Amino acid sequence: MCAKSMVKYCIDNKDLKPELDTSVEQLVEDIYKPVRTFLEHKDYTTAIDVNPNYITPKMLQFRLQKIMDEYVAGVATYYTNNANMLGVAEDKLNMLKEDAEKMRAKDLHELLRAWENYHRILTAEAHMKHIQFREESRYPGFYYRMDKNFVDEENWHCFVNSVYDKNSKQWNCFKRAHVDLVDKSKLFKPAAH
Repeated sequence: MCAKSMVKYCIDNKDLKPELDTSVEQLVEDIYKPVRTFLEHKDYTTAIDVNPNYITPKMLQFRLQKIMDEYVAGVATYYTNNANMLGVAEDKLNMLKEDAEKMRAKDLHELLRAWENYHRILTAEAHMKHIQFREESRYPGFYYRMDKNFVDEENWHCFVNSVYDKNSKQWNCFKRAHVDLVDKSKLFKPAAH
């Protein structure tokens, strides 16, 4: 569906010439920042992975996983959370984003991992914002909001979408109508005898 929509958009907008909203120089600066951080501070200590001036991508990934697992309905809490836990997660993700500015990359593999982490943080934050926005539990099997431990099909039988504004660094969450793509009544026809 997504690919078809993309092709249709391209066909309908043949004259569109997309432009970057950031200069190539700034993009290069941003992309290679973890490498420069490593080169600038690598000789501060004798243990390459222990340095107060940077954090390794692997260490940052472990911290992100711990935040999500313990505060955003992970296995550590048996998929439960509440508004207070989500507030703590939001604070911790903000601190993690600050620390991500000090991520290092000693080689191309770590540079790849650093950029995976930047994207994982945004994905994790989106997930947390959607759970904060949805005022109910989604079960079985998704998560349980212990402060809103009920399924509210009347108000929340919908999709939650969001838009992230990279300039203000703010999320805007909103509801979208739920549309069944498969007619369930046609899935289980009784066998003819």
